Amino acid sequence: MLILYALAYGITMKVADLLNEHNLKWFKGSPIILGFLWGIFGTMLVTGNNTLANIILAMNVAFIVRNRLDYINHQIATSIIIIAFLLTSTFLPAQFLIFYFVFLVFGSIKDMVSDSLKKQGGMVVFLKGAMLYYPIPTFIYCYIYGNWMVFWVFLAYTIAYDLTKYIGRKYHYE
Repeated sequence: MLILYALAYGITMKVADLLNEHNLKWFKGSPIILGFLWGIFGTMLVTGNNTLANIILAMNVAFIVRNRLDYINHQIATSIIIIAFLLTSTFLPAQFLIFYFVFLVFGSIKDMVSDSLKKQGGMVVFLKGAMLYYPIPTFIYCYIYGNWMVFWVFLAYTIAYDLTKYIGRKYHYE
């Protein structure tokens, strides 16, 4: 089930973004509904596995510092996830801090690269858009410590998010 939640987490996160920043239009209130769905699927991830919960928390706190929560639906989702973490999970400081700094540093680098590259094709679009800083560190972590569910969740999330982004670009929601 965690893999399905991760897929839904990635899809709802990107669709919420497309509704705000990329001119996708659905129905009145759809951005808010997608924010709640994104938060609900994130909640399912933080209540399923304590290691995963700390890494998802690190991701969301890094979003705050990177200023990626620039719309109310983004803020609703992250608030739901953080509250769910506080109510259901145990804070693991070392694990949290390692992933927080990895996501903060590499996410910020991706943000700068994305902002500096103009529309280009092929591999540049992939490198500009792919969020490899999620599955690669979780793979390394799982290779060292086991708990492979963490890697599979982040791989599923990344694929769902990037595929949704790709489909959005294909239909000119950029």
